[in-house]
Amino acid sequence: MGVKKYGSALGHKIILYLYKLLGYRFVSFILNFVALYYVLFTRDIKKSLESYYEHLGVPLTFIRYFKHIKLFALSIFDRFISRMKPDTLVFEHDNKEAFLSLQEGGIVLLSHIGGWATAGHSMQADVPPMNIVMFESTQDKISELEKSKERINEQKVKIIDLAKGAITANIQIANALMAKEVVAMMADRVVDERRVVEVMFLGTPIEINRNPFDIAHRFKKPLVAAFVLLEKEQHYKLIFKEISINDRTVEEIAQEYIDILTKIIKIYPNQWYNFYDFFNPRKIDVNK
Repeated sequence: MGVKKYGSALGHKIILYLYKLLGYRFVSFILNFVALYYVLFTRDIKKSLESYYEHLGVPLTFIRYFKHIKLFALSIFDRFISRMKPDTLVFEHDNKEAFLSLQEGGIVLLSHIGGWATAGHSMQADVPPMNIVMFESTQDKISELEKSKERINEQKVKIIDLAKGAITANIQIANALMAKEVVAMMADRVVDERRVVEVMFLGTPIEINRNPFDIAHRFKKPLVAAFVLLEKEQHYKLIFKEISINDRTVEEIAQEYIDILTKIIKIYPNQWYNFYDFFNPRKIDVNK
């Protein structure tokens, strides 16, 4: 069973129309009802979050569940806003020096926590061109809608499309790193079941994507974990953590990333957006 996508292109169009007509605060209010709908009628999300909160040692109450889904809805909305009117969002930085260390290229580790897709346009001016490794050509009408919106500073963002095949993607990643560019990769979700590394996460052995750690290890490129967390409406905090690769195995590097991720989610537990049972995964839909 794959990870489902939630929402529709029509729903997003309506939300964006209301934003243009009535502003951000009105849309934030409307998203309360959207969140309430999903809280009441999507059992699969609740089951996955029950597993997650159980591993955190925290009960999933109705209020906690509602706030979790509301924050997710805001992150999706802000993803559009960051491309249409990025100046309406505020971004503060924690340890930005780690990110600036990528002037000669390197790898950024992204995770499905917070609004990672929201902050890209706030960081482009600080580093060389950024290449985001993702499934692009298989995206649905929601992504088509997103791409139809005018973007600011888009010229510095490139997509390395995994849907075009592993060989093509690997060549593009290698070329980008040799050109001293930045490559951003999702680290917390398995993309290829043959390319995994086992780590301990919240007391449970799990498998995550091996590729970013293996690539950093082979190319000897700087590795920085980046997290984009919502502090309050329209205000995000970007946290950067540099991970050393010197004289370390891929397994050790991956475990340090997971240890950092663990500390982040204990501070921001309701911004975890892996909506499947992360600790008992079946087939994962990497397009989400």
